[in-house]
Amino acid sequence: MAPLVEVFPSSDLPHRVQITNTSFKEKRRKTTIDLKECPLFEMTQFSCNPPSEKPPEPGVVNCKAIVRLFRKCADGLTVETTAWDRRRQE
Repeated sequence: MAPLVEVFPSSDLPHRVQITNTSFKEKRRKTTIDLKECPLFEMTQFSCNPPSEKPPEPGVVNCKAIVRLFRKCADGLTVETTAWDRRRQE
């Protein structure tokens, strides 16, 4: 099972990427990560027949696109920045 992840506001993301967790111990990264400088990537996922909607007719599959934004930074760090990037655009 994956470890529990603390929920935090997207405004804290630039600070949170500066810290790594190994064996439940926090350490500061050796190099500072500036998310604005990392290349932006987009991925589309699909959610089919979400449970919040009524059941579809037999043989019908309803799918909705969900767009996710990522930043690929130095040292192989990949961070989902969907909420952070959308907040910056406002």
